[in-house]
Amino acid sequence: KEMVQTDDQNEPRIVGEDSDTQYSEAGRNKITETLKLCRNIDVFSGVLVASGVMLGSGIFVSANTVLDAANNSLGVTILIWVFGGAVAVMSTLCYCELATSISESGSDYTYLSHAYTPAFGFLLPWMSTFVPCSDTATILTFARYALAPFHSCSAPSEDSVKLAAICLLLFITAINILGVKFAVRLQVILSWSKFVAVGAVVISAVVYVIGDSSIASQNLHQAFETKALSGITVLTLSSSFYQVMYSYDGWNALCHVTEEVKEPEKTIPKASIAAVSIITLASVTMNLSYFAVLTPEEISTSKIIALPFALKAMGGASWIVPLSVCLCAVSSYSAGILTHGRLPYVAARRGQLPMIFGMLHINSRVPSPALVLNALSTIVLINIGNLETMIDTFGFVNWTFKGFSSLSVLILRKRMPHLKRPYKVPTIIPIFMFILSSIFVILPLINQPHFLYFYAIFFFAVGLCLYYIFVHKQCEMPGSARVTLVLQKLFQVAPCDWEKVK
Repeated sequence: KEMVQTDDQNEPRIVGEDSDTQYSEAGRNKITETLKLCRNIDVFSGVLVASGVMLGSGIFVSANTVLDAANNSLGVTILIWVFGGAVAVMSTLCYCELATSISESGSDYTYLSHAYTPAFGFLLPWMSTFVPCSDTATILTFARYALAPFHSCSAPSEDSVKLAAICLLLFITAINILGVKFAVRLQVILSWSKFVAVGAVVISAVVYVIGDSSIASQNLHQAFETKALSGITVLTLSSSFYQVMYSYDGWNALCHVTEEVKEPEKTIPKASIAAVSIITLASVTMNLSYFAVLTPEEISTSKIIALPFALKAMGGASWIVPLSVCLCAVSSYSAGILTHGRLPYVAARRGQLPMIFGMLHINSRVPSPALVLNALSTIVLINIGNLETMIDTFGFVNWTFKGFSSLSVLILRKRMPHLKRPYKVPTIIPIFMFILSSIFVILPLINQPHFLYFYAIFFFAVGLCLYYIFVHKQCEMPGSARVTLVLQKLFQVAPCDWEKVK
């Protein structure tokens, strides 16, 4: 594409190289060449992308928090992990119906916009784009573990951690800007490396038990000890279950990139269910491996559960643990950029964010401005720090969106009965998921009420005010058209063609 201006200095346009068709008003009309997202994700790569989002470093670092919340009951802990996997499968089934009937990228944002109002759907990209807490926490985890071997006597400085995190962010973002094929190939390599690390933990546990099975036998006999069971309450049980579901989060990853999946009506259900099943098996197996080597006291007193496990079961090979944590963090962040990075792009092409973020690169067909926006927001959060407060503030909000997305299955059946539905989830499942999501939202408010929740309400109120001004009233900033043209030249992007579901 060659980007030039018309004789009228106030109306920028784009001229196709071999066409007389002109693109005017900074990207509102058609261009001659069809510019769409490329479908590069098949079943195999889809499984690895979805599992890459789900299986993060938490299974190596903080799996003991579930045991603490379950009052050190090993049996109840395993049952919670299994039940959490079953819930993740049921939620995945809801998203499968939504993704196969609405062939648009964006996941919850798209479904909420169709089922309720565009203003409600806008709140999701508003939060995930400008407060990307999860991505920021993931790359900071990588940075701390990657720098730990170089600071054996003390913890690495915060500045060095932030610098390492930003370097990883820039590298992963650059790979994704180059093209979806490069990003998918990187994700395949990282996911396989992560599964190798999980396999190493399981094999070392089996070898340890063959040599000394005393701890495994003791833990097996005390799995459902009466003393531990008597201390379990509804609130502690819900807290442990909340931790498990946070670890499983990401089962709707492929719904963010529906338009980049080959045969989405077949691929998304197969890949998503397979990924959830694999991660459930891996999580349960990893916990059984920990319980076969460590006592409940060793688990509860360890900040990083995999470290004492590695020292006992792996000996000189304990360096595998920090390496595994780094691999899991990089894999999770890479998959997150590939999937969640599409949210500002999808919102912008609907006119809910500045137009430049809804454009694709003319060669790689990647929403590079949207990826750069995500990177800048994450860099800001990295430098601000204090992520624990932000995660506590916005963490419970995610379940609000998931609950309404599950309920949108039934709403869309009534509101849009003409849609083709290759797969239909049983009606009881979205109802159950909505009730469960509501519990996850209400219980933290009852168990640990905090004034910070009002900050989340204020943040969304600001988002709705901006939506009313710039989307509903269609107010424009002076000079926005010229800024859009300059950014188009800088990023070499143009508006895309996409099929809007009606």
